Amino acid sequence: MGIIDSHLVYSSKINLFEKSLDTLSLRHKSIAGNIANISTSGYKRKYVDFSAEMRKAVKNKGTIKLVRTDPVHRAGMDSKGIPEMKTDKDNSGFNGVNNVDVDREMTDLAENHIIYKTAATLLARRFRGLKAAIRGRS
Repeated sequence: MGIIDSHLVYSSKINLFEKSLDTLSLRHKSIAGNIANISTSGYKRKYVDFSAEMRKAVKNKGTIKLVRTDPVHRAGMDSKGIPEMKTDKDNSGFNGVNNVDVDREMTDLAENHIIYKTAATLLARRFRGLKAAIRGRS
């Protein structure tokens, strides 16, 4: 594998890790918001579909196309590369007040934490490997 090929492999994997961490961070925010609004009448549960976001990232080979969507945005911002938070339209109330199920949210929170920690650890290992390669160690 040549230097350019190697760079593309490392670059796309790092972009994929970055995308996963961004998505998991937004997912955490949505879960925390759901838990905070457990007693808010009429509140609709928010969620981030991590699997769908990762399928999109892999389909795009881990790259994010950067375009300016508004003149006041900084150059390079792209709303298509940002994970999407969705609203659960289900009207069945789990608690009689809204559609937030605290057991589901706590399970999602634990799962999200485990995946985030794993992705962050793998990314750190990737950078340690690059650092070792630069220094000439294996």
